[in-house]
Amino acid sequence: MMRHLFAVIVVALLAIMTLPVMATSGDKDSGGTSISDFKAQSLHRAVELKWTVKIPFKKGVTFQILRSDYFVEGPYEKIATIPYVKEDIEYTYFDKSMRSESRYYYKLVVIGSGETYGPIAARPFFSLPST
Repeated sequence: MMRHLFAVIVVALLAIMTLPVMATSGDKDSGGTSISDFKAQSLHRAVELKWTVKIPFKKGVTFQILRSDYFVEGPYEKIATIPYVKEDIEYTYFDKSMRSESRYYYKLVVIGSGETYGPIAARPFFSLPST
């Protein structure tokens, strides 16, 4: 029991220490060179994900959004599939399927190219700021 608790605390501390690095993704992260500016912005009961296509893809490419509800290491589950449109350079997806005000981790997978971006983190807020 104590060993499990210690492991959970270590993972949580590592996640907190690396959060500023995970705020954005792109050229510095593993994956590829076709996407830049993969970002997550916390909103009221939602997270906005944005990314830009730097190099046009061939036909048959789709984007998958994966989310981990608790840990940067996963497990990740697919929450959305977005078709690639050659004329579109910027993409936005709103994740509104949160259950609590906790930190969520996202990855962007380009199906058809083998590229993966992220993880990036965001924490939606459930209470509006008081005035």
